[in-house]
Amino acid sequence: MRPARLAIVAVAAALAAGLVQAPALAETSTPAGPTPTVVIRDSEPTDPSEPPVDPAVPAPSALSVALGTNSATISFTAPDTAKAITNYQWADQGGVWVAFDPAVTTSPVTISNIQPGQPYSVALRAVTADGVGAASEAVDFRIDPPPPPVRTVVFEVDGQPLGKPSGAKVITLKPGAVLKLRNVPEGSTIQVVDKKDASFSMLVRETTKARTWVTDPLPPARRLWVTVTDPSGAPVPGGRTNFKMGRAEKTFTLDVWPKGTDMGAGVPLVVDFGIPITNKEAVEKALIVTSDKAFGEAGWFWVDSQKAVFRPRDYWPAHATITLNANLSSVEGAKGAYGPKVSSSFKTGDQVVLKVNLTKHTMKYTRNGVQEHVFDISGGKAGWLTESGTKILTAHIPDKRLYNPDPEEGWDVTVKWAIRVNDNGEYIHDATWNYSLGYANTSHGCTNMSYEDMGWLFRNTKFGDVAEYTGSPDKMGTDDYLAGYWNYTWPEWKRGSALWQDS
Repeated sequence: MRPARLAIVAVAAALAAGLVQAPALAETSTPAGPTPTVVIRDSEPTDPSEPPVDPAVPAPSALSVALGTNSATISFTAPDTAKAITNYQWADQGGVWVAFDPAVTTSPVTISNIQPGQPYSVALRAVTADGVGAASEAVDFRIDPPPPPVRTVVFEVDGQPLGKPSGAKVITLKPGAVLKLRNVPEGSTIQVVDKKDASFSMLVRETTKARTWVTDPLPPARRLWVTVTDPSGAPVPGGRTNFKMGRAEKTFTLDVWPKGTDMGAGVPLVVDFGIPITNKEAVEKALIVTSDKAFGEAGWFWVDSQKAVFRPRDYWPAHATITLNANLSSVEGAKGAYGPKVSSSFKTGDQVVLKVNLTKHTMKYTRNGVQEHVFDISGGKAGWLTESGTKILTAHIPDKRLYNPDPEEGWDVTVKWAIRVNDNGEYIHDATWNYSLGYANTSHGCTNMSYEDMGWLFRNTKFGDVAEYTGSPDKMGTDDYLAGYWNYTWPEWKRGSALWQDS
């Protein structure tokens, strides 16, 4: 009876796997004996829907994947088995096994409806008439999602698309117009150039609206090319345009001083614009001062809305050429008003500085940093004090008449040599009548010298040389012609710049 028992066990196993159906028993049939009990030891609980594992069918191997737009084709080495393979199944990340429909019996297999951007980890197993083979090692893959659709860059001016008028060869815009760029891809580079002027630059700023940029107001009288390129440098769709800027309706001028040669080290650089400037920051940025010799820290100071002055912290170096280059043709200095393109230079001679000590009654003459002479002088007496501060020699006058009609302390004299040093009537001059030179201050505010010393000083100084006075409680003001610019403290001077920021 042992063979019959083995048959019953085999049928019971097949029924449990769902591979065969139990034949209907005849109503008159009766069991031949007691129902056998089948005990399965050393096994885990199984899913009754899962087919049995056929130990004679190993796993597919050497899986490799080729990705399509939304599919994955997996090539593999078929299991080494003598059994006929009727299909394959696949499972993602250890999930439900899915049979290929229609059935596939050889490599490769293709899985459709793959979701771009989602990671997959797919294993395969073979199917035979007796069950399923072992699962393969998983192959991992992911289809990159398609890039977002590329939108064409749109150029706008005053809320309207930038379009060429019918019959026009080129678009012409009014000066001051602002160009807006929409649909600019992330990471793009925007260039606005004038191919005839390599020095021209145009600021383009990103707005709070995504992929939207705007230019600063566009300058007059230029032909501008705009290019939008991606990170690789390739133009983006629609990312090119060009147009012409019309001429400015209003302009302002630049009157630059000084322009001479052999100037003293104390001459400031003065620019008068002819009209009140409202956009001082942009104008000042366009005023570029250079020199063939270093002059150290320096800066602009706006005296008022129409005049700006440039000076170094110390004095100009000797024998230097100082140049102002001002390209204001693209700068709107005031509403609707643009400036010219100007280049202007002046040259300095020897750096001469007079150091006058009103307490010691001396004047030290230095040329290019070397002290050459010490002269005896006499300054202003009480009630007529000579001012302390920095002064600039502005006029050399021979045979100068000095006149004051005051009935009590008036004077009317003519001196051989006189040099004007400020707007308060102070001169350096010869005073043959003053016997206090080197000992006391007895003048009416002028700096007195001997006839011989004054003659030498007259011949060895020039317009713009510097005189530094110390020792008097009366101080020079900042409103004095030329000299006043040197009597600001350096922090005060820096605050006069339109670009100054309080740190």
